[in-house]
Amino acid sequence: MNISDEGIIISSKKFSDSVNLMKVLTKNNGIYSGLIRLKKKSGAIGINIPGNTISINWRARLSEHLGFFNSELIKSRTSNYLNSSINLEILNSICALLDIFPEREECEEIYILTEELFNNLDNKSLWPILYIKFELLFIEKMGYGLDLKTCAVNGSAENLTWVSPKTGRAVSIKGAEGWEKRLLKLPNFFTEIDSLITKDDLIDGFRLTEYFLNKRVYSQQTKNLSSSRIRLVNYLKK
Repeated sequence: MNISDEGIIISSKKFSDSVNLMKVLTKNNGIYSGLIRLKKKSGAIGINIPGNTISINWRARLSEHLGFFNSELIKSRTSNYLNSSINLEILNSICALLDIFPEREECEEIYILTEELFNNLDNKSLWPILYIKFELLFIEKMGYGLDLKTCAVNGSAENLTWVSPKTGRAVSIKGAEGWEKRLLKLPNFFTEIDSLITKDDLIDGFRLTEYFLNKRVYSQQTKNLSSSRIRLVNYLKK
């Protein structure tokens, strides 16, 4: 069995002295794991590093086997992570989430959004928004998507400013009257494309996705929020 695709490396760990175990988020075939031979004399050092986009060929005798990768570099992002601690936290946090995504499940939207995020790490006004969108999409693809289109109380699509922590549904200003302290803040940019985005909006966005990651994803995986994700939010609060 052979698969050819492009993908973003999620992880690469030592398997033996001559082989690494690599996990790749592919564009068209979901997440694949496989072995890749170390070829230090061929100039391949620096290619198979998390965050890089590569062209891959995965082959195995049977589909259920671990298989072997051959790879060629499409885009290196190594310098982005070596020169910026916050970029490294973003990479590690994204990869920690992708590491628990079911393998070989369709996830083209996740791939496209991950590429866009990694390509805009130097855009300080854009990457936080893309990151929050990634977590929202991740929660959805894990089967626990939020309903932020209409109010859970009165069905209105206007003035949606809160989210119910119980149902994951949006709540309007009117529908939330008297219950605000029990609800999660819904930032304007979740529902208004051209809205002015403040630091508080971003923090509210991270708090919202964090709550549902913990409640609906990590609780099912018996895992905790990654330390990189925690440091990421602390960085934004400064």
